[in-house]
This record gives sequence, structure tokens and C-alpha cells, in this order.
Amino acid sequence: MEATYEFEKKYRDQILRCSSCGFCQAVCPIFGLTLRPAMNTRGKMLLLKELMDGSLEPSAEIADIFYTCTACKACTYTCPAGVEGNEIVEEVRKRLYKDGLAPESLTGVRDSIFKQGNVFASAQDERIEIYPPVLREKVRKGELKSHAETLLFMGCLPSYMDMKIVPSFIKSLDAAGVDYTTLATEETCCGFPLYLMGSDEFEPQARRLIEKMRATGARELVTPCAGCYKTFTTLYPEIGDLGLNVYHSVQYFDRLINEGRIELKGELSGKITYHDPCDLGRSCKIFEEPRNILKRVPGVEFVEMEKNRLDARCCGGGGGMQAYNPEMAVDMAALRVRDALDVGAELIVSGCPACKDNLRKGARAIPKEERGKIKIMDITEVVINAAG
Repeated sequence: MEATYEFEKKYRDQILRCSSCGFCQAVCPIFGLTLRPAMNTRGKMLLLKELMDGSLEPSAEIADIFYTCTACKACTYTCPAGVEGNEIVEEVRKRLYKDGLAPESLTGVRDSIFKQGNVFASAQDERIEIYPPVLREKVRKGELKSHAETLLFMGCLPSYMDMKIVPSFIKSLDAAGVDYTTLATEETCCGFPLYLMGSDEFEPQARRLIEKMRATGARELVTPCAGCYKTFTTLYPEIGDLGLNVYHSVQYFDRLINEGRIELKGELSGKITYHDPCDLGRSCKIFEEPRNILKRVPGVEFVEMEKNRLDARCCGGGGGMQAYNPEMAVDMAALRVRDALDVGAELIVSGCPACKDNLRKGARAIPKEERGKIKIMDITEVVINAAG
């Protein structure tokens, strides 16, 4: 085993720059639950110093510490020394993966992606089962257009584990008269889970998907998945040119509403709040578009949780945590749901399927007499309901 890790050259100065001030400790969702100093970024940097000088060897225990991270980037935005904790953890995972120390729960996800094209090991033909009937029938009859102005990319979780996001997304775009196509059963995982576990198979996966996307001749791509959006806009450019303008559904809907192509007229009721997904908020700085949409929905009172935008509390659904430590992920989600309950919200809306899924689990983990009738929805569902 080498005494130092390959990332040392790039991140050595940052690792040594960590002053152990503990600012990251106050915002780390993992430390907030475990109270284990090794689990926050400060603790990880201290471990890395020992790994770099060879006084500590990589192990399953070390791997557990670096894979127990939601990749929320909260540490990066609170570090006065400018240590990019999130990026450093990602680099460490690449080496751990190379050394065969990646957790089996995550390598199982990898195998599912390679065998079936999605993280759930479900059949590719099932990817279109959630499509609205008319579109699904077009795919089955071979009548789906191969080229269009706009390419829709659904993502794994909306396609296989959610009954409402994809239909709401497509129906809203149909109502707005958008000229679109999809990859249908040829859509595969964007590869983000591979990247998060440190797999060197991420780049080949991305190149294969880029080729499929470019073949549609589309000018723009729209996805309701925050993880896919982050992948396409921040990771793919380092691999190859997509040749498309990429939008998350909150950006695209905000534009369609402003253009008058979607009218929010159907009333919803009660207090509504917005949870900023880490992949959409801290990573991509998309904060105002979803709030613009929600504030225009008739009949609702928009309220902010105390922790919002850059300071938003992570729901625990990212970084591979739902696969690696689902119990801890749910505990984090329950804390976020309580943030919403504290401001009297009756509906939590997000722009991330993973957040929606984990927040629903977190809500169920709270005693019924405390959680009341709080609901969790994706913003695509809000838009179709209000436009109805």
C-alpha cells in the first residue's frame, strides 16, 4: 500500500489548511446525529493527514467514515479556511473504491446499473410504465419521434419508485405545447451513483449516455431529477460536450409560467414550504425559481423554514446514504420534517425525487400525533394540480 493517496498533490494544501476550528461540525448532518468527531469534515481531515504520511492504513473502518457522508456541501460553505470538504471526500472515495473498500451495498447498486441500466435492477421495459397512457402507447408502437426540440430525461427514481412525478412532469409540458421526445426504454442511469461511490466506470457510463442524447438532435434537455441535473451540468462537461442546454424542471416551469404557457389557476390550500435539495441548491445555486412558482399558486401561504437556501438542512437522501445507511438517512429526514412542522407547514415541496422519497420516510418516522397530516410533494405535482 502506498504511503500517500493520489489526491495528495491536488488537495494536500487544503487538508493541511484545516485549522480544526469545528465550524463544519455545526452544520454536518452526520455529526448532528452521531456526535462522532471523526464523522465531520474536521475529523476526516485529521484522518487524511495520517493517511498521507503513512501512519494510518486504509481499512473498512476508514471507508465507513468516508462513505458516511451525504455530499451536502454544507461543510464547504461554512469553512473559513476554504477547505472543499465535499470534493476531498469524493476523491478519497475514488481511492477507497480502487482499493476494494467500497461498501457492498453501493457496489450492488453499481451492478444493477450495469446489468439493467438503473439503480433498482428493474427491467428496462418497465421504465416507461409510469408514462401517461398516450405516450406509453406511442413508445410501444414505435411512434415516438426520434428527434425533437426538447429531450426529457426522467431519471431512475421517478421512473421506477414514484407514481406521480413523471406523469405530472409530462402532462404539464403537454399542456404548454412543448415539442419533446424521450429516450424511453433506452434511457439509462446518468451514472451519478457511480461517481458518488468513486467508481472509475462513471466516465464510460457518461460517454454512452451522451452519445444517445446527442443522437436525438435536441437543443435542450429537461429533467425533474436534481441529481441528474447536477450530473449533466457539473460533471459531464469534464467528459464531453452534451450539445444541449440543460434545465431542471423548476427552471423550465418558471420560464413557461412567465411566458404564459402554463397558468396556475387551480387553488391549493394551507401553508406550503420548500425544501432546497443539496444537489440543486448548494451545488447549483437554484433557489429562486421554485419559490417563484410556489408563491404564484392561488390559495397557499408560502412559509420559509428557518434553515433555507445555502443554510438548508440536508434531508439525508444524498451521497449514497439511502443505500449505505438507510436508517441514518431517515433519521436526518425526520429532523428536516420537524423544521417544517416548526413553521406550521402542511405541505413540504421539493425539486428532488430522492428528497421527496426520504422526506416521506422521515415523516412516517415521526409519531402521528406530532406530524399531523403533513404531506410531501414534488414541485411537478404542485404545478399540474394548480394548472388543472
